[in-house]
Amino acid sequence: MISYFTFGLALMRAASTMAAIPSVLPPIHYTISRRSGSFPAPDTANLTYLLEELKVVETRFNATTRDFNGNMVVRKPKRIRGTQGNTILLGEVGREGNWFADLKMGEPAQTVDMDLDMLTADWWVLSTSSSKGSWFLDFNSKTYEQVDSEAPLSFPTCRGPTDVVHLPTIQRPIPISFAHCRPAKQWLRALLPSGAYLGLAPSPSLSQTKTVGLLQQLMEKKAIGIPVWSLLLINGKEGLFSIGGTSAASVRQAEKETDEMLNPEEHAETKRETAEAKAKGDLKDWKWIKVHGAEGWWQILMRGIWVDGIKVLDNQPIVLDVNTPFVVAPPLAARSFYSSISGSRQLPPPYDQFHAYPCFNPPKIHFEFEQWNVQVLKGNRDKGTFSPGGRFSLGRMATGSGYCIGIVVESRMGVGTALNGGETGSSVSIDGGNGLADVWIVGEPFFRDVQVAFNWKEKKVGMQRA
Repeated sequence: MISYFTFGLALMRAASTMAAIPSVLPPIHYTISRRSGSFPAPDTANLTYLLEELKVVETRFNATTRDFNGNMVVRKPKRIRGTQGNTILLGEVGREGNWFADLKMGEPAQTVDMDLDMLTADWWVLSTSSSKGSWFLDFNSKTYEQVDSEAPLSFPTCRGPTDVVHLPTIQRPIPISFAHCRPAKQWLRALLPSGAYLGLAPSPSLSQTKTVGLLQQLMEKKAIGIPVWSLLLINGKEGLFSIGGTSAASVRQAEKETDEMLNPEEHAETKRETAEAKAKGDLKDWKWIKVHGAEGWWQILMRGIWVDGIKVLDNQPIVLDVNTPFVVAPPLAARSFYSSISGSRQLPPPYDQFHAYPCFNPPKIHFEFEQWNVQVLKGNRDKGTFSPGGRFSLGRMATGSGYCIGIVVESRMGVGTALNGGETGSSVSIDGGNGLADVWIVGEPFFRDVQVAFNWKEKKVGMQRA
């Protein structure tokens, strides 16, 4: 088996090869990690923990609502009541379970954890008096500039300075503006972790600071050539975040070079693919889907869901979010899905958002996107974790049980009345006007099977087998 270390060395070499040719603007690749490591997959599921994590997911999505912007329906942050409510940005710096990259800022360079969030649109740095998180110390940077200290941003506690960022494979620092937020020491938010936060949502309607995003600035500074970013998860705790393209070409070259390193005698006559050819072919084999629904998130239409070769659901709207550890389905859709799995059953309250199925009979699941079917949730868990039932399982229902908890779970977002057993009547609550009553949240497990690219200018989602 090829080690991740060997593969990583080859990937960096492949990226450097592309960067060495000035006629091509190669993608910028960041290695990313999941804070706290892989999502737990014990032999026996901890249902209390799983329910708490599901509530966290629902809270993140319920932080927005739908509204009109002219003749368009858009997503906007909900107004929060309370003395400090107008100082709270969407997202949570340093949250356990967030995927993050190491960002180098300032001169001399300081390394700051930069959390990625597909549900928010702001690019900001939080500096608190807490000992938690990673710090950006502006007074230690010679290139930190406050444009006008008397002109704060429209968002309280935040100002709009500029400083340089140091990008992988680019030999020059890039000056970037950002929102720098400092809660007052007597406020509760001063106890939160410090760090950076990169919102990746495609719509400015979700922006609270009303500043220009990091990726858009990199386009303006000609550090990247196309308005695309992508994610590739290698396992449950490591992956690649690419800006200005995808990692597909570099990964192919890295695989080739890794094989050559391990088997040099078999590749003596092989010629290296040129950077130009890789750049042209990078996006060729992708399946592109237009974003639809209320403007704000990366929401697309899934044409169908297949279980063991039978199509069980048609035309399901989905929102993609790498920080969600489940696949979250509307209640009726989840029940239709599990009714097609022989022997499955819904758990009783308070765990009725979960379903169990026979551990040693996991279903074969395919997601269909515009005449493209891809098998998902297949295979075993990561090395070092064990869960009977493979990647579709969250663990046994109880110690020694032959039933496992499925990773497709029921949502309660936008549902006004609780659904019990076979009840089909439901209503959308007034407070749940976020339009999520019939929307799937397709989370991290999907990103293990499919490399996903996002074009923020054309508002399209591209997919390719990982």
